Amino acid sequence: MNDKLEKSIILQKNPWLSDVKIVAESESTQKDAKLDGQENCLYLTEKQNQTYGRFGRQYFAADSGGIYMSLSLMPSVAPEKLPEFTLLTGAAVVSAIEKLTDKKPQIKWVNDLYLNNKKFVGILAETSLNPAKGTQVVIGVGINFSISQFPPEIENKATSLFYNEKPNINRSELIAEIWSEFHRLSTGSFFEIYKSHSFILGKEVEFVQSGQNFSGIATDLTSNGELIVNLANGQQKILSSGEISLKKWT
Repeated sequence: MNDKLEKSIILQKNPWLSDVKIVAESESTQKDAKLDGQENCLYLTEKQNQTYGRFGRQYFAADSGGIYMSLSLMPSVAPEKLPEFTLLTGAAVVSAIEKLTDKKPQIKWVNDLYLNNKKFVGILAETSLNPAKGTQVVIGVGINFSISQFPPEIENKATSLFYNEKPNINRSELIAEIWSEFHRLSTGSFFEIYKSHSFILGKEVEFVQSGQNFSGIATDLTSNGELIVNLANGQQKILSSGEISLKKWT
């Protein structure tokens, strides 16, 4: 199967995109999108050298078999609505994968997708002020598409959409479907998809807030995607960001 990134396949399914820019190698598609600043433009690279996720953490990027992309938007939305882009993107990736494959991905709040309790997708939404156009939102998505070898430090925690198996689709088809679903779901129907695919609701989670360790049951999500956690003492915590971990994975 030819797995060269194909601009025409992506644009044909996404006429709302202004352009798709593909390069062989990049420091980071997030940086490319911020520097270029073109509205509704998708930036892709075959190889990424300086990947990063939330909190500036380095993100593993294989030399081949991955999808590394960033979408540049100039939305006219209230600041409190900006976190919803992470939820929307997560829902779009899940929906696209389930349309094209028999895989059943799940979402770990707030921005990671898992298969068989192992991470294979990371999402990063960043905002900045563009002097000429206003607020720019750059949504980065990294997908382990068909990678069978990982560094020792993450080999027990990472997987691929197609791990040690031949893909039944190519990367361009998945990319096209993701952004088609993103556009379709942006009308407001993404929240239930995101919530129904969460694998932390009803489970005990641990987190740190203001330097203090907490644990409790993740019970629900607010309409803005905040995580509601009930502590053992009856107190309720609402998390808008940060890192959580499951106390037990099963």
